[in-house]
Amino acid sequence: KRREENRMNYDIVIIGAATSGAYFAKKMASKGYSVIMLEALTKEKLGTRMDIFHVTRTDLKTFDIPQVKEGDSAWAFELTDNHFSSPSNKYIVPTTSEIVGLHMHEYVALMVRDAVAVGAEIEYSAKFKEFVFQKGRISGVRYESEDGIKEISSKVVVDCSGSRAVGRCALPNGYGIENFELQDEDMFYVILRYAKFDKPQINNFWLNTKSWYAPFSMDDTEKIIGTGATKSFANAEKTSVKLDENTSKGDFTLLRTEKGTTPYRRPPYSLVADNFIVTGDAGCLTKPDCGEGVTSSMVMMDIAVDVLDKALKNADVSKEALWKINQEYNRKQGAEFSFVRAFLTKVVRAADSEIEYCFANSIIFNEKFLNGERISAKDIKDVIVGITSAIAKKNISHKTISAVISGVMLGVALNALYMNYPASPETLPAWIKKADALWKKVGKIE
Repeated sequence: KRREENRMNYDIVIIGAATSGAYFAKKMASKGYSVIMLEALTKEKLGTRMDIFHVTRTDLKTFDIPQVKEGDSAWAFELTDNHFSSPSNKYIVPTTSEIVGLHMHEYVALMVRDAVAVGAEIEYSAKFKEFVFQKGRISGVRYESEDGIKEISSKVVVDCSGSRAVGRCALPNGYGIENFELQDEDMFYVILRYAKFDKPQINNFWLNTKSWYAPFSMDDTEKIIGTGATKSFANAEKTSVKLDENTSKGDFTLLRTEKGTTPYRRPPYSLVADNFIVTGDAGCLTKPDCGEGVTSSMVMMDIAVDVLDKALKNADVSKEALWKINQEYNRKQGAEFSFVRAFLTKVVRAADSEIEYCFANSIIFNEKFLNGERISAKDIKDVIVGITSAIAKKNISHKTISAVISGVMLGVALNALYMNYPASPETLPAWIKKADALWKKVGKIE
């Protein structure tokens, strides 16, 4: 009844209703807050940009998101086997993980359904236009609907609008969160070719071309040929050509092609400001090793839900009250991601022949490392011995070794810096100076 009387006043406005928006809406609505999701797309178009995405079976349980099984419309496949291949395909290392393939459109619909079931509301074809401010702080949003321009008042606005980050980018300079727009060099351009092969294919990944074979059904002859590259789809197309030339896996019939992008840059130094939170792709919270952002964003959002709940109960949603989101997220995931991002940015520059040698001699590319098992001091020693031997035999260049060492050192430094994220906004500027210097040395991934 209260919502009917005060329809345009909410505790929380969420920009975007895909995986991040629906997840956050459900979590906050289940705590009794009034929540509305503003989704720019129609109900029929939401989640249709890309068809298949992957999560682990463990993640479905950990984050309490809809469980699906074979026969459900959102379910596509399940797998427990994957492989990493050397550039020549002579050496293949198996990995194991319980992966569930899901249809994005159907699964987002399930997540929205669950959010609405606990009290959240959603308006489709609702395009964010600008923030409403009161006494210098965000107090709501204006958006374009099928009925014209509307205005909603809220205590907090959460940007879950994806890579375009329409909320974050609309923040005024100096509001507390970087309002940069993603440039070509900050994006990973992905081409997915859905193919029917003339014979079964294994699930595979090639580091040297940033390419992979992944299923889209339980038929081993049906695979997504995925390729990715920075800066442009043209670069990703070149990668596709190189992959086809190198793999020679047999003939296939191309069924359809999808193209998409994912952020590949460090997140904003702060994810909160007065009455505002950014998360998901809008906050560049993607995994640096694969670009996936669905569940990595949920790690941050679980923290944000707890902090925001306390802030709302205390009637204080200032950046100071929300600051713990930054601290806890960076300690739990951000610091690790900064290490991986710095390391990979340097390592991917290795030549195909050098990667081939490492596969052949089980240096880094072995089951223990690739399956994420606990690494011992002996394992590290073996890597050092193997690389030293490769240098002596001139199988790995000094340039590559220097890049690897640089990546490790920069990663370690960034990890330590993020683990010691500032306890308050007042000390952030000094911290940013140190972070800027390190990220400048890391550079952009090629």
